[in-house]
Order: sequence, then structure tokens, then C-alpha cells
Amino acid sequence: MSGILNWWDGVELWLSGLGFVAQTAIVMPVVLVLAYGAAVLLDGALGNGIQLLHRVRHDDEDAR
Repeated sequence: MSGILNWWDGVELWLSGLGFVAQTAIVMPVVLVLAYGAAVLLDGALGNGIQLLHRVRHDDEDAR
């Protein structure tokens, strides 16, 4: 774990030494990819949850 933390400290120092425009050009693609991945995962989870709720409601209506 200390190896990862040392690596991250080096990256952080390198990044903080860059100018604002360079920092933005490096950080924004990473943040956008992570946000897109989170959105895809949440969309899939919520979509499956909604389908499950529809199935449960439909089964309840058939039982009446």
C-alpha cells in the first residue's frame, strides 16, 4: 500500500507543478471518463430495478 501512496504523492506533486491549463487538460478527461462510467453503472442499476418493480407489480395484479 505504501508503494501506491508514494506513487500518488509523486503524481500529485508533478500535477501541482504544472500550469492551470495543463492541469485542466490532464485532469478533465480522467474526470469525464469516471463520471461517464458512474452514469452508465447507475443507469443500468436503476433500469434493472425499475424492470424488477414492474414485474413484481404485474405479478401482483395477475394474482388478484
